Amino acid sequence: MKSVKFLFFAVAMTLLIADQRTLCAQSKVPSSSLYMTGRVTTKSSDPARSVWVILYDGVRESGRSLTGDDGRYYIGNLLSNKTYNIVVRRQVTSSNLTSHPVSLPANKNFNIKLP
Repeated sequence: MKSVKFLFFAVAMTLLIADQRTLCAQSKVPSSSLYMTGRVTTKSSDPARSVWVILYDGVRESGRSLTGDDGRYYIGNLLSNKTYNIVVRRQVTSSNLTSHPVSLPANKNFNIKLP
């Protein structure tokens, strides 16, 4: 009886974890809005970990993302046919490491190599 309960519990947990992964994967790329994603690397092509990627529409911030251990970022809820200025910083209040103009939807995937 204990083994049946354990088996039921193991199957239930597996299904719960699989459902959570599906929800997380679906929430990363909303189908109804534009997004920008990419990877930030150093001069030596290593991932730039924990740097801020910030998009500005003029002087107004439109979105931000902190890169992961792999240097990847994702910024969602962006408008099409817009030119944004993408800025990379170590901290939100620090000086820019680099800055580039980008246009959507042409540059949905925008990789950045730091100088």
